[in-house]
Amino acid sequence: MYARVIVDISHTQVDRVFEYGIPDGMEIRPGMRVRVPFGHMKDTEGIVIGLEESSEYAPEKIKEILCPLDDFCALTGEQIALAGFIKQKYNTTLAAALRFMLPAQVRGGRVSAKTQNMVRLLPAGEALQAAEAGLLKKDGSVKFPRQMEVLGLLKEKGDMPASELNASAVKSLERKGVVGIVQAEVARMPFEKAVARIKDYDLTEKQQEILNRIRNGGGTRFLLHGVTGSGKTEIYIRVMRDCLAQGKTAILLVPEISLTPQTYTFLKQRFDEGIAVFHSGLSAGERFDEWMKVKRGEARIVLGARSAVFAPLENLGAIIIDEEHETSYKADNYPKYTAHEIAEERCRLNDAILILGSATPQVETYYRAKQGEYEILKMPNRLFGLQMPAVEIVDLCSELKNGNRTAISGRLYDELEDTLAKGKQAMLFLNRRGYSTFVMCRSCGYVVKCDSCDITMTYHKAQDILKCHYCGRTKSPETVCPECGKPHLKYFGTGTQQIEEQVKDLFPQARILRMDLDTMGTKDAHIKLFEDFAAHKADILIGTQMITKGFDFRDVTLSAILAADTMLNIPDYRSAERTFSHITQIAGRAGRKEPGTVILQTYNPAHYAVRYAKYHDYEGFYNEEIALREMAQLPPFSTYVQIQFSGEKEEQVIAAVKDFIGKLKAVLLPHKRGIISIRASEAAIKRIRDMERYHILIHLKNDEELVGQIYQLFNQTKYRNVLTGIDINPANMA
Repeated sequence: MYARVIVDISHTQVDRVFEYGIPDGMEIRPGMRVRVPFGHMKDTEGIVIGLEESSEYAPEKIKEILCPLDDFCALTGEQIALAGFIKQKYNTTLAAALRFMLPAQVRGGRVSAKTQNMVRLLPAGEALQAAEAGLLKKDGSVKFPRQMEVLGLLKEKGDMPASELNASAVKSLERKGVVGIVQAEVARMPFEKAVARIKDYDLTEKQQEILNRIRNGGGTRFLLHGVTGSGKTEIYIRVMRDCLAQGKTAILLVPEISLTPQTYTFLKQRFDEGIAVFHSGLSAGERFDEWMKVKRGEARIVLGARSAVFAPLENLGAIIIDEEHETSYKADNYPKYTAHEIAEERCRLNDAILILGSATPQVETYYRAKQGEYEILKMPNRLFGLQMPAVEIVDLCSELKNGNRTAISGRLYDELEDTLAKGKQAMLFLNRRGYSTFVMCRSCGYVVKCDSCDITMTYHKAQDILKCHYCGRTKSPETVCPECGKPHLKYFGTGTQQIEEQVKDLFPQARILRMDLDTMGTKDAHIKLFEDFAAHKADILIGTQMITKGFDFRDVTLSAILAADTMLNIPDYRSAERTFSHITQIAGRAGRKEPGTVILQTYNPAHYAVRYAKYHDYEGFYNEEIALREMAQLPPFSTYVQIQFSGEKEEQVIAAVKDFIGKLKAVLLPHKRGIISIRASEAAIKRIRDMERYHILIHLKNDEELVGQIYQLFNQTKYRNVLTGIDINPANMA
């Protein structure tokens, strides 16, 4: 037999299948990791993607597999097929595609199972009675109380960790042959908190109707469009339960690490089956253990962020993407896959159900659903007869005219005061962290920028530092302008730290928590914050977009968007969509168990995104937005392809851009009628981490064949000292 192997080297020159012989007596199956000799290298890792009974090469030219790296198949047949899809879809190498399926630390053997010493009772029956008798005095009293205590614990509980028992007593019992020390594997648990089971809720008439359509409708792809608090999660639970009852498995994706503790707790309350958790916040050991839990069949439900879509579940029955509108479902690194596209392919390969859930679906997703690609399931009302929270718009121009220069309007102050008096909670949203967003000299206009990035530095008052939010570089604040020498440096703009300070000054009795990248830097910080706020250990939660996504706190009756314009003024064709979505999502955090209020502060109250958000009118917003996009030929009626270039020397980057444009013309010329525009320019942030950045933005009519040709050109073109990247309809147009 011969093995078809993909070596673990992501380079186009070796992006092909290599054949290796299988030594006699060695058991090799598709999906196994193996060590193989390769080229001038001593050896390397590879994945077996298939077996053949014969080879077209002469026997003396075929090398043999050195050894398998595991005694099990690391990948399933479906995952190997999925890797082929990724290679084709994103024009990457098969080795790079296969890496998505494995924890990074598994490659190279950088992580393995954790073991610990366990103490095991050796004798039984009469021998055990004799051992116990040996610990007694002649009068029957205990001669060795600590040894007797250890013996009693082992009889009661079985094997126990040596660390939990008296060390000297264990050693004495070991010398007597009463106990032995064995190595046992220990699971590293992302969440260790015990959760009590709760009974199923009675479904509402609308929930039952939706569930019946999923079960009996004959389709497999659904868009669950339900307002916040309408009970979408209960639908997810029942669909996953149906999968388990049929002997299948399920994946539930959430957009943020911060949502996993809340969702995990909810799932554990409802399922006896094992649940594995996948997200980037896990340690290497935790990620390995969760992956192994799935491989062994100990977990049939996987919960996680974007990367969980690759979990090695077999017999997949459903993939559910909650808050499907979130941009975090698109990968940051190359190849820039989206969880939606991977989920669609996995569901196709398994004939599984795909559910996209959101109160504010992506415009592109809703358009596709309207075209019949998904069945739309609508849940227009909240549970228990609760009304959507009333949204009050506050015009910040009027506040400024009245002399209020703080971020807390008079109307918001009144609502906060009332909320605190009633013993309820509030959530305040501002999509800017730090204290002040930039520092400028009022005499000459000098602005303090990062030395490595073409971006202003943000002042963080708690640490008294200026910080770049792109590369992390910090510097001490100055009091004198380095340009003109005058002491006129002033801090402008408002971040979450300053909001926290203002609220503390206005409401000194209030207990306040802040949720942004600065406070969530330590492991499990999001878990502690969620538990503390849920337990009402704080009255007000201030945060960036982290707090807009799916949180469900029963005592929150007030939510506020402090500055809607920070999202409206982003130079991106999706700025209105994202503004509407953020407003609707943060509004949805209020009044989930009793009537709530939302305060929306803006300098642009007439904008259509603000107007429709006031009435929670997604359909109205969608109709206006899709009409504008069709008129302007924007996605989904067209496609953007962005080619990115970066390097330390600007002249090399510019030369690469010019060369690529020259090559690109030959590809685009036969399709000139399908080209809307093409432009090369500096990136909006020209320099990040000392790398000069330029891009080419190609705006095309929808043409998959042409996009594929651009991808092919990109893969064939490499530049010395210049990094390149490609993205389709990038999440960040800058």
